[in-house]
Amino acid sequence: MDTLRLLREKMAGVAPGLSAAYLHAGRADLQVLGNAQTAPHPAPLHAGALYDLASLTKVIGTTTLFLQALDAGKVALDQPIATLVPEFTGTTTFRQALTHTSGLEGYIPHRDDLAAPALRQALLTQLSVTPEVDQVVVYRDVNLLLVGWALERLDLAPIQTLITHRVLRPLDLPQATFTPHPERCVPTSYSPEFGLRQGRVHDPKSAVLGCHSGAAGLFASLEDLMRFSEFAFGTRQSPAWPASFARLAEDYTVNGLGRSLGWDLRTDAAGRTWLYHTGFTGTFWLLAPALRQSVIVLTNRVHPRPNLAFLDRRDEFVAAFLKAQH
Repeated sequence: MDTLRLLREKMAGVAPGLSAAYLHAGRADLQVLGNAQTAPHPAPLHAGALYDLASLTKVIGTTTLFLQALDAGKVALDQPIATLVPEFTGTTTFRQALTHTSGLEGYIPHRDDLAAPALRQALLTQLSVTPEVDQVVVYRDVNLLLVGWALERLDLAPIQTLITHRVLRPLDLPQATFTPHPERCVPTSYSPEFGLRQGRVHDPKSAVLGCHSGAAGLFASLEDLMRFSEFAFGTRQSPAWPASFARLAEDYTVNGLGRSLGWDLRTDAAGRTWLYHTGFTGTFWLLAPALRQSVIVLTNRVHPRPNLAFLDRRDEFVAAFLKAQH
């Protein structure tokens, strides 16, 4: 199967452009096509451009940092987050947060209008644990925000600072950053009223929380994600790479709900496990460390506004790709 041709067929017209890589059999097939933006005027997409990774921040940054702490014995999977963040009123454990089985739910009035301290306080105190805890996977940003705040308490620095100094730099991800030069970034939203969002995080909560958000905020290039994949394969090595990453192809939920730490789990036609994650801005990633294979797709499907057709096309591509893996 020609993976990049399938990708072009499925994703045509649902984003201004795309940057993609298929790593397999020791080689990398690359594709960069389309535009970086269409509004307020067209601009071409160039190799090496930085994308707002959105929730891929969770798996590159916060999950990897947690695994480092787990390897070092600083945290335990079934440890309540409140042991490190005592102002948190919930009973959620690291396992529940990282597998999105926390059952946390609640309405925060005017959430996107709150300043950072008020938003943090609301997320810590105004959510309750529902009967869905450990029974259902419900993906929520707050789960990884909580993990990030706990890691901040361990090392007394903002989560994005910790990710920069303990993940991005030691792994030598050359362009990954929380503070990009806007002109290097593929834009996200555009409106005549607010203009072009470029080099500023698209996610509203992360825009408010700034350096204290472990849920979004990372900008990176295709090369950065290719290099991270190579660490997962074992073809690159670093003392900063967590040994526990090798065990992520396991179901970490207590009731077999098919979710790993940070990552979702998918199965191909041969019954092999792939790690999977998406980002709201139009990013997605399939990673099979045992097979030394990775599919990385970066787009800005939210430019100039979110394209909902993208989601169906993405899911069709992922299903077709996995079905073709024998």
